[in-house]
Amino acid sequence: MVRKALLIAAIFASAAALAEDRAVSRRPDGTGDPDATTCRPPQPLPSSRMLGPQVCKTNSQWALLRKNGQDISADGSEIISDKSGSASMTCTAAGGGATSGGGMPVCH
Repeated sequence: MVRKALLIAAIFASAAALAEDRAVSRRPDGTGDPDATTCRPPQPLPSSRMLGPQVCKTNSQWALLRKNGQDISADGSEIISDKSGSASMTCTAAGGGATSGGGMPVCH
């Protein structure tokens, strides 16, 4: 009986701890702790009045998606092109001498 009560208490404590570790953002961009989890709230499904699931990923995963100009579909099942965000950019250093180590970043 005591073991069962302890097990139930442990389950509730772990569920509460998981809920506290997740931030929610309408458009997660990966800023913050790379290992922290950020969730996107449910989004309307195309051609439906229903909402898709909440989508949770680590900030490093969200950052990689944004870097590549990608997002997660409203139903949470696939990676899609990010139509609402900025297009992916490739940045390189241009100019600067061998000794200066400098150069202006050029992004396109």
